[in-house]
Amino acid sequence: MKRNLLFLAAVALVAACGGDAEETTTTTAATETTDGAATPAVSPSDIVAENQTSDGSSITVASVTLPSPGFIAVHGNSDGAPGPVIGNSELLPVGTSTDVVVTLDQPLTATDMVFPMVHIDMNGNGVYEFFPPDETIDSPGTFADGAVAVVGCEVTVG
Repeated sequence: MKRNLLFLAAVALVAACGGDAEETTTTTAATETTDGAATPAVSPSDIVAENQTSDGSSITVASVTLPSPGFIAVHGNSDGAPGPVIGNSELLPVGTSTDVVVTLDQPLTATDMVFPMVHIDMNGNGVYEFFPPDETIDSPGTFADGAVAVVGCEVTVG
């Protein structure tokens, strides 16, 4: 009897709401701000970079998946964690890009760890703009679990 009453209450509630309810949709490409402007999505991003040998002037990122147009920023090694940016890719499209070569602004002179990180082009101008603390426009992308989309890889200079 309780189950029947709950069912009837649920049916009454749906009927009271009427059939004119607006349908809402969710997109991973962008979210809408309160002023109606689209904000590029930062998640889900993904990045894969493997240990590699290089002449020190560039690295290759095996794959990067972007929910919005963005970049790969290569961070130098700061005691085993991402340090200052030492290079970035050109603007990459939404979706998966493979074998992305990133030229380093500061070439490596010895074997070291680097940290490729996803950054999203937040203002849509196609220019990488993330140089903390002064300029932090292009936000880091995040994996589906919310963690910053960054990986470490060892580059053997030879």
